[in-house]
Amino acid sequence: MSTEYNVIIYDLPNTDRSKVRPKHVAAIPPVVPNPVRSAGAIYTDETKTKFAGSAFHLVANSKDEVIEFLKKDIYYKEGIWDINNVVINPIGVAVRLPKKMDGVDESNYKI
Repeated sequence: MSTEYNVIIYDLPNTDRSKVRPKHVAAIPPVVPNPVRSAGAIYTDETKTKFAGSAFHLVANSKDEVIEFLKKDIYYKEGIWDINNVVINPIGVAVRLPKKMDGVDESNYKI
């Protein structure tokens, strides 16, 4: 049975995701909404100028499946994400408001 997980994964210290960020962003639309229900960057400052990591709501059968999904991402492959300290918790979403990203439209929403 699938569960929705809240996932927080921080960047390793002194890493720069900007070089591979276009590849990361390009990989998002095909995985929305399965398994990714929401995703975005975490910042260290309120002006959103310095990345701290990423946050997801992700549907999976287990925490191990979440880890396998993260390991396919360019941020993991390029040594950006701190996979050894990822936080993964089951979540019960009470409300979800829509927000669109370029490249994600109604054709993506076949669950």
